[in-house]
Amino acid sequence: MKNKREITIRVSEQEFAILESHCQAVGRTKTDILREFIRSLGAAHINLTHESTSMNE
Repeated sequence: MKNKREITIRVSEQEFAILESHCQAVGRTKTDILREFIRSLGAAHINLTHESTSMNE
């Protein structure tokens, strides 16, 4: 089993409502949505790094 870390964040009522509404609409948990978003940041970082190195060639 992989080690897990815990994150606590503070969000406004509006931000929480947006997240909660999205989760209900897609039938997924807030944790699932936030994990997916974090993973997308990793993919975006890889793409940006690749584009940056391509531009320098």
